[in-house]
Amino acid sequence: MAATQSSSWSDLQPELLGLVLQRLPSLADRVRLHAVCRTWQYNARLQPLPPPLPWLSLLDGTFLSFPSGEIHRMPVPDEACCHGSIDNWLFLMNNDGWCSLMNPFSKAMLQLPKLPTIGHKMDNPCPLFYKLVVSSFLDLSPESLVAVLIMDDGFDSTLCICQPPISTDAISRLSGDKIYDVVFFSGKLYALTPVKLFLLEIADNHKCEPKISSIKCIIDSVDYPSMIDRLTPNSYLYARWNYLVESGGRLLLVARRVGVLLPLPEHNVLQHARTLYFEVFEADLTTDSCCRWRRVSSLAGQALFVGTCSKSLPAAECGLPQEDCIYFTCDYARARPAPDPLRDSGVFNMRNGTIAPLLPETRVVRRVGERCPTWFFPSEVM
Repeated sequence: MAATQSSSWSDLQPELLGLVLQRLPSLADRVRLHAVCRTWQYNARLQPLPPPLPWLSLLDGTFLSFPSGEIHRMPVPDEACCHGSIDNWLFLMNNDGWCSLMNPFSKAMLQLPKLPTIGHKMDNPCPLFYKLVVSSFLDLSPESLVAVLIMDDGFDSTLCICQPPISTDAISRLSGDKIYDVVFFSGKLYALTPVKLFLLEIADNHKCEPKISSIKCIIDSVDYPSMIDRLTPNSYLYARWNYLVESGGRLLLVARRVGVLLPLPEHNVLQHARTLYFEVFEADLTTDSCCRWRRVSSLAGQALFVGTCSKSLPAAECGLPQEDCIYFTCDYARARPAPDPLRDSGVFNMRNGTIAPLLPETRVVRRVGERCPTWFFPSEVM
């Protein structure tokens, strides 16, 4: 006698459900799968999954899923303003200057200290840029260590070391230079100035009161000869933005070249800028050689997402169509963000030097607020 075939979706075998989930890199699709029934929700949580693809946060509670561009909304509290993100946490600040991190899925909160204000312009007294980095996966434990880079529109900067909810140490310059980016790599904190890389040692007893115990310059120059050769210097006015990214056990410097076509427009020069090229360098930190930057042509199977929140993800595991690609947003026009938050965002292919649109179809998204969009990396379905 033939076996009776089940007609219930809840009877789908867990191993088959796992195969379906492996083909759903989008968090939105995973959320929908969880919502089918309680059995699927339970079995789905038992499956080992690659990280979902990031969302693009517009900092007003609106998120764009990647790469579909589907819109999701998870409003922030009324009394708070979102100034950025770190992993799957949003960085919030209230009117009194007190800061916190909020997971928009679980609504969990992590209190941060009141950070210094470094803006100098009378019509814009608040900093325009915050970047948060953590030494390990951020949770609600009292051992979480957070570094916060604060920068205003004049690129004056302050780096704060926090043991939430306490801020215990801060520096403004390194050897007289402004700090452009920071990252934790192999448990150590690194900071980048326009041309130098510094190692900031944190005292061993940081669990009680973290302090920067020493500062050492380990790489004192960066050379960009190949990037200059690829461009036509008489056609553009150039600027460069650098990002530090930990990627597959490597510390990378991602150099982004932005240009404005000459002759320059009379107003809002950066609104006419566009990204022309990227170069990637790996920090050679071996003890038996002179530390230096070494140019690389491959990301070793990783995809880089750079901006005010930068991260590396395994391209194939996440379902991305190509390796050796850099996904970027427009994070440099901080004082006057463009009406279109997707302006000058895209995908740079390191293999052929081409740039493709970030989303496959043109989507007009109205900007709400005055902050640049940031990458948001949901780690799990809540």
